[in-house]
Amino acid sequence: MYRNAALATVLGLTALASHAHAAPAWVYRSIVLPQGDVALDIGFGLGHAPVSPNTSTTGFGLNLEIAAGISHNVQLGVRGGFRLDNGGQLTQADAYGRPFQTETYGTLFDRVANPEVHMRWAVARSSALELGLDLRAYLPSERGSAFGFMLGVPLSLHGGALRIDSGVYVPVIFYDPNRTVVSVPVHLWIQATNNLWLGPLFGIRMISGVGANQYPLGFGLGSSLNRSVDLRAWLLFPDMSREQATRTFGVGLALQLRFE
Repeated sequence: MYRNAALATVLGLTALASHAHAAPAWVYRSIVLPQGDVALDIGFGLGHAPVSPNTSTTGFGLNLEIAAGISHNVQLGVRGGFRLDNGGQLTQADAYGRPFQTETYGTLFDRVANPEVHMRWAVARSSALELGLDLRAYLPSERGSAFGFMLGVPLSLHGGALRIDSGVYVPVIFYDPNRTVVSVPVHLWIQATNNLWLGPLFGIRMISGVGANQYPLGFGLGSSLNRSVDLRAWLLFPDMSREQATRTFGVGLALQLRFE
């Protein structure tokens, strides 16, 4: 029932958000929304993970985000996640409903994930480079969870038909002891056509107290359906360094609807 309702919502909103002009090419979009614009993201995720050497589980999740450009350089937003079944809780499948967003932290395994609020500031801009400041807070609504925040420095490089999204992100969750991660994502995008982009997703995460790094690996694909609507999909393996790494993965499909 939840899945049918989510699909109906996505299709209905797509029909409402049409515009005559083409959207800017993905590789030249800013790291923040234009002033006065509002973006609504609706994503459906499927997570798969082992529960024993011979068995695994698959589950589903829903991601909802809304963001607004409040000035030329500043964007505010809030994100919520919903796990639609037991497998979705175990795999945190809502996180896979955020295509291209590999920096999801501060959640546990309840049906409703801890909400996230964020502010992003584009500090420096040129035709080839953007540098920003990303602040996020994780609000502890899940049982046993704790407050956390993240400080990030997003970096986007543009050139021709290529774009590289990278930076440094440092989430801190106030458990006892505190949990800290230093993450450096590297997303390489190729603008294949005016309305289609694709590319590999890499990264490294250094996690305090664990003694081992994580190495996410994925592939993303996006299409501008019109000026106001993007369709995005991805496949993500969250850590290729773990044993039987290919048994833990997720896929996601999402729409972004922009209102100017």
